[in-house]
Amino acid sequence: MAKGDDAVRRKRNKASRKKMRAADNDVSARVASIIASKRRRKAGKRRACEGMCFSLPTPEDPFNDRFDNTRQAEKLEPPNKKRPPPEKKASESDQAVSKFLILCLNAIQEAWAEEGSFDPNVDAPLLSGTWGFHLWKRCSAARSDFVDINGVCANREQIAWLVSIASDSFATKEKQGLAVPSPFLLYLVASQEKALQVRSVCKPLKALGIHTVSLHPGASLDHQVLGLKSCEPEFLVSTPERLLELVSRSAIDISGVSLLVIDGLINPADTCSLDRVKTIKGKISGKPHVIVFTDGYGEVSVSMVKNLLKAVSNK
Repeated sequence: MAKGDDAVRRKRNKASRKKMRAADNDVSARVASIIASKRRRKAGKRRACEGMCFSLPTPEDPFNDRFDNTRQAEKLEPPNKKRPPPEKKASESDQAVSKFLILCLNAIQEAWAEEGSFDPNVDAPLLSGTWGFHLWKRCSAARSDFVDINGVCANREQIAWLVSIASDSFATKEKQGLAVPSPFLLYLVASQEKALQVRSVCKPLKALGIHTVSLHPGASLDHQVLGLKSCEPEFLVSTPERLLELVSRSAIDISGVSLLVIDGLINPADTCSLDRVKTIKGKISGKPHVIVFTDGYGEVSVSMVKNLLKAVSNK
């Protein structure tokens, strides 16, 4: 079907208008280069000079290549060779920790925020410290003990990291299908107040499947015996004297403990506490990780800790 005269005329006029607009926009090569240079100056970008504008060539460098590092590199390297990325030294905090460990730390921190003892705008988050990553690295080793002599007892943040690392280790073993005895963690403290503090830090972990029981002289011995028979806690927080009473009555079995924490009990002036710790250590059949918190009563305390750790490792 032939097109009408009007359609042919409109098509011809459209083509002629297009040619006229193109002719109006044509500029010489010189003008185009000036316009492009002006645009580059406004954008802050300059083109690498391809000429010999920096200095004159010499017999040693007839092509003036010494100022062109890019071209020199291309000449020295094979055409298809890929440059290796620069090596990055990973810090302890950059190393990948498990998602469950982060989940435990966040659960504890959120519980503190709800009770008003943690302000995100003022207090540093648990994941920002380096002490916890150092402890996690030591506990991840096949056999490694840890001694902290910066204070008499562990502070709240250190307890949070410690119990979170223990929770992650426990969960990993269960995921691998290994038989994990109860209790997994034995946390020895010097007083009822310290036991309650550790128990409060562990409380948010109950929603993640980690049950903690605290044993101290402030509660009835019979009541604690009945309580231990009705549950199998993953974590056990206790004073040495109460724990030995319960062990003597076969209310709790600590032979399979994998992580032993001794918090503030290494004191040369208190030989009774040290004897209790040694007795408890003798009840553990395996070779657990041992973590000791002490204020360091000079060389005497340090040697006592070393002797204790040596006795555990030689079992």
